[in-house]
Amino acid sequence: MIISLLWLLQDILTVLFGGVMQIPELFLLGIVYRLLKDEDEERVWAIWSAFLGGLLWDLRWVGIPGFFTFGYVAVVLLVLWLWSSLPLQGRTGLVAFLLLESSQLIPPLLPVLILGGNTGGSFFLMEQIYALPALLFCLWLYGRHTREAGGTFSLSSK
Repeated sequence: MIISLLWLLQDILTVLFGGVMQIPELFLLGIVYRLLKDEDEERVWAIWSAFLGGLLWDLRWVGIPGFFTFGYVAVVLLVLWLWSSLPLQGRTGLVAFLLLESSQLIPPLLPVLILGGNTGGSFFLMEQIYALPALLFCLWLYGRHTREAGGTFSLSSK
């Protein structure tokens, strides 16, 4: 439910600020955060959520299905693979930050890599800056969740 609300929030913000600023990938950030936080549950939902959310985003904004759909699913699969292959000692705050950041880096770059052309450097940089508070908030929530579960949370492996 919250993931759907994040998609709607991202869409509304894109409508309100379209052309003025790039809106961070809040929808995908929510999916990645939940993947890092919820270890015990089945995670096929994330692949389907990313697929459907990306497809809706493509149909709504891009007009060509596949660009953001591929990016969203690629990020989810990357996070699932990396997070499940790491031992508990390797799941530090830095790794969590990098995985959360992948949700902000990969989708905007994929259409550029596939079609070529300009990345819109200033728009891309501003999107990363606007995403930083949401990213740090997710990292803080993840750290709080880890500590409440009895684990330790640090930005380094020591």
